[in-house]
Amino acid sequence: MCKHADQTEELIKHLLENVYPCLELKLQNAINCNFLKEYDEEQQAYLVELMQNLRNDFSSLVTCEQKLVFPSVMKVFNAKSSKELVLPNLFDLMQLTRSKEHKIMAHVHHLTSALDTNTFKNGAIKQHDLAESFSGTFIKEKFRWNKMIEDRLNSCSCFKSNIYRGLGIKTTSEQPEKHD
Repeated sequence: MCKHADQTEELIKHLLENVYPCLELKLQNAINCNFLKEYDEEQQAYLVELMQNLRNDFSSLVTCEQKLVFPSVMKVFNAKSSKELVLPNLFDLMQLTRSKEHKIMAHVHHLTSALDTNTFKNGAIKQHDLAESFSGTFIKEKFRWNKMIEDRLNSCSCFKSNIYRGLGIKTTSEQPEKHD
């Protein structure tokens, strides 16, 4: 494995052990907050529904990355030069996760909009913290992850060649020489 693989593995570990559990805890605290009972039933139900939708899509993203994306990325790094090896299509997996990320941020936008109304402006502290964590930490960490994958495709020769080999595309170094 190259040094890029080690760095990628460290970032995966950071996401799974630090970032995602922290966001999940904030979701849990915001949804189960006793202070939500101060609002009327309709307002409370609306906020909880927004946060439940966010939780469901966030859980879906985490599961997808944990079971498919992260192992697939590491499989590409660990691929040997065997032509028989079937590698995952990371382009499709990254498109899937980006779609999930956009959906999550749409939920965050709806939550933020609701919290910015006069009804919740001076209260709902845990809910505001939740929205800020997704708008800050989540966006920053997902940008870091996506940028890293993009950088690996552009600058890591073992990652790049394994990706294209997995797709059945020969890189310029694998093209047969032309003789005139």
